[in-house]
Amino acid sequence: MAEIWPAFVIAFGCGLAGAAAMARLRLLVDKPNARSSHILPTPRGGGIGLVVGVVAGCLWLGAESAWVGLGAGALVAAVAGLADDARAQGAFIKFGAQFLAAGLAMAGGAVFGIVHVPGIGPVDLGVFAGPVTFLWFVGLTNAYNFMDGLDALAASTGAVAALFAGFVLAIDGHHALAGLAFVLAAACLGFLPLNWPRARVFMGDVGSQFLGFAFAGLGVLAANADSSGQLFWLVPLLLMHFLFDTMLTAARRAAAGENVLAAHRGHLYQLLNQSGVSHGRVSALLACFAGLQGLAAMYLSTSVALALLAAFALQLAYARFVFSRARAQTP
Repeated sequence: MAEIWPAFVIAFGCGLAGAAAMARLRLLVDKPNARSSHILPTPRGGGIGLVVGVVAGCLWLGAESAWVGLGAGALVAAVAGLADDARAQGAFIKFGAQFLAAGLAMAGGAVFGIVHVPGIGPVDLGVFAGPVTFLWFVGLTNAYNFMDGLDALAASTGAVAALFAGFVLAIDGHHALAGLAFVLAAACLGFLPLNWPRARVFMGDVGSQFLGFAFAGLGVLAANADSSGQLFWLVPLLLMHFLFDTMLTAARRAAAGENVLAAHRGHLYQLLNQSGVSHGRVSALLACFAGLQGLAAMYLSTSVALALLAAFALQLAYARFVFSRARAQTP
């Protein structure tokens, strides 16, 4: 594991340098609109540093052959995000790029095999492996993108979740995957200083789509490294608050007859911010959620069901608190 430290430093440095460069050059600028959570034009595209940092860190570690397709897919997701940062792309282009990215990763072997079903045990997904994997890649890529709406939110959760993923994988003896997780954490930590409120630069879709896809890939690789199927739940557990918020918000909007894919400000974290809680406090709260879920992930080998139920209960309590606070703010 000693070789991880140089990779960690490289990824951290690239994350910081990329954020600083985009903040200074102002090549891409996010101008506030009615749906924005910021009030001043702010450079974006700082996620380029995240991409470079993760790639450089993995090259230092010596990426395994199973990572090649995943890496290609992650870069496609990043480039598509960068194109959207430069000029808003239509849904056809966005989803087309994500489908291609998922296809590249799956062609390289990143496909779920076994899942641990609580109360049953390891189950081979069989013919469902492909569809489940595809939905996982596209779903988490978009969920992470949707949750990148406040200063430091996506990067702080990414750093905490990746650190815990690294610890769990290292303890289980999956040192190569632990290295990948720690590199992800380092790139996020390097980016954070310039993204913490008030942000001097945003990561943009290039960063959020890349991180979402990278976490999805890490989840697939972790699941396949574990014959018990328990690590299938590692990344879903660590990012439970992102997945919960995304699915709950989509369900609420669908029930109200709204276009689920249209831009909005109805996520739980956005409602909490609109109720008067600052960017920094909302992001810190969600990073704490990632930490608590990380602690639960340490007990996956003891009880998958208990770990998942604990994280889900936490999110239910959070949603109730946010809705209660939002109602109190309504005249």
